[in-house]
Amino acid sequence: MSRRVRASQEMREGFGLTQMEPPDAVREWFETLFNRQPFTDAAIAYFRTLRLEAGDLSGAHGGGFWWGDQRLVQVRGAQDEAAIHELAHAFWHDARERGSNARELMNAVVRLADEPDPRYRDAQRLAHDYVHGIPTQPDPSSPTGFWRGMLVEENDWEMFAGLASGCMGDMRRLPPYVRRFYAGLFVGAEPARPSEPGPRRTS
Repeated sequence: MSRRVRASQEMREGFGLTQMEPPDAVREWFETLFNRQPFTDAAIAYFRTLRLEAGDLSGAHGGGFWWGDQRLVQVRGAQDEAAIHELAHAFWHDARERGSNARELMNAVVRLADEPDPRYRDAQRLAHDYVHGIPTQPDPSSPTGFWRGMLVEENDWEMFAGLASGCMGDMRRLPPYVRRFYAGLFVGAEPARPSEPGPRRTS
């Protein structure tokens, strides 16, 4: 079991923890994540420039944070889904500011919410919730009394990260008009050349 170190201020604020994993153990865990998940080489190179922190890697605890001003990705535990989600936030932080990327992504998610192709059913269901909300999910802060989704607040960053972790980086689970926003982050997001097969995981 790795030694524990004093938690950073962000770890204390985000998770209320007083101790966290040491930097070498965190880096080692993220390196294994990079090898088993379909990130591009360019994305991995970028992630290696970030601060990376983990609360407790002894279990697959969910939850995480992206502290954009600190260029810090935090995960509560050793859960791939949470790490993919926060790393997607890190990638989109700057990408969303380029041109009309943020608006175009939201438009694509609105289209995805009504996507009829059964190949993208899971992503379609997520998008539907993001666009229309979940009437059965109470939200005391909402004027309707239920969670109204992300579109009402134009929350493109959670849409992006939610779809990334929702499909676990498998670009075959997103239609091309959504997949294109993940180019540079995940293998298979770039359109296939005419002579090539569809997107697939590469080693």
